[in-house]
Amino acid sequence: MSATKGSEVHFDPYAHEVHDDPYPYYARLRKHAPVYYNEEHGYWLLSKWDDCYEAFRDVETFSSTAGPALEAQQDANAGYPMFINMDPPDHTRIRKLIQSLMLPKRIYALEQYIRDKAVSLITPHLEKGYMDLTQDFAALLPMDVISTMIHVPEKDQDTVRGWADDLIYREDGQFGLNERNINAYFNLGKYFDQLATELSDKLEGVDDIFSAVLQAEREGKLTHEDVIGFGILLAIAGNETTTKLIGNMCYRLWQHKDQRQMLLDDPSLMSKAVEETLRFDGSTQMIGRQVMKDVVIRGKTLKKGERVGLCIISASRDEEKYENADSYDITRGSRDHMAFGKGIHSCIGANLARLEVQVCMEEILRLIPDYEIDEAGLKRTYNPNVRGFTHVPVTFTPKSS
Repeated sequence: MSATKGSEVHFDPYAHEVHDDPYPYYARLRKHAPVYYNEEHGYWLLSKWDDCYEAFRDVETFSSTAGPALEAQQDANAGYPMFINMDPPDHTRIRKLIQSLMLPKRIYALEQYIRDKAVSLITPHLEKGYMDLTQDFAALLPMDVISTMIHVPEKDQDTVRGWADDLIYREDGQFGLNERNINAYFNLGKYFDQLATELSDKLEGVDDIFSAVLQAEREGKLTHEDVIGFGILLAIAGNETTTKLIGNMCYRLWQHKDQRQMLLDDPSLMSKAVEETLRFDGSTQMIGRQVMKDVVIRGKTLKKGERVGLCIISASRDEEKYENADSYDITRGSRDHMAFGKGIHSCIGANLARLEVQVCMEEILRLIPDYEIDEAGLKRTYNPNVRGFTHVPVTFTPKSS
């Protein structure tokens, strides 16, 4: 919940009502408390573009080692290490290993596979004239694509995706992890432990991302725990955020039918539309950092050891950065938003996410251009870091086979 009394602001990123529409709350933060301290839980929030940008760049002051969640974790790598929770030099070492496997040329080679998969998921629903764009489509495609990269068989994909969903879900007002989250984490860990063990020898000589990670383990460059953490990270980051972004974009184009018509009239605008959705309603809302030394921002002193959340979606709506920042304009096409972070921790899968969303939206608008959302049936996931829908029921003009 958020309220203002004079210049005072109270903001709870764990409240479901905030997740339903956080943007008025972020606007009040930017105006009244751009460097905000939550006394109840003991963390700071940065909501302006310049402040978030500098925090992303200053990795010596704002560390990733306590994990991306806003709530404090004494050692985010106490379970399975993930390079999202690392600072240099460990982060640099592992990112360099993976980055060569995520180059644009390699990613764009997946375009036809993604397009064929998108069509195969939508087509069975064309005669019925209705489907759930999340459950029947957006939740399935990214999981399928990432599974081809980490060798999760089709029979296991729903289970892995379910654990990823459970891991990020938060009850109203929940601060920290509950039993559902913890069980999901350890289920994912057990799964990727077994998968990595089974595939270790079978994938020698195969040229893909999981094979490279397993090869690095054989060469002593990564531990087995590193491999497990990598699998968990891709199952979440390579699935949840893209799934939610597709749903968010479908919703925004339904809300702004003039923008949808522009895309129908000129499909070449799609890449710009994806960027505008990332800026305007990206699925990643904020990311946590640990303050490593006292730092003063806008007259406020953040002390060593304190937690700080970088409200990247608020930064991407900063009125001092973008003209008409609260307007959804697919012709804007700005790529300097913070949806994929900045600096050394900028999302290594950004090219894949952009490609998946662009291809998916092209096929949605080609096959069901007149879709209408049943707003009463919309359901959200609830998490301070990730925002999006678990259900987006739509109707459209049926097509006979």
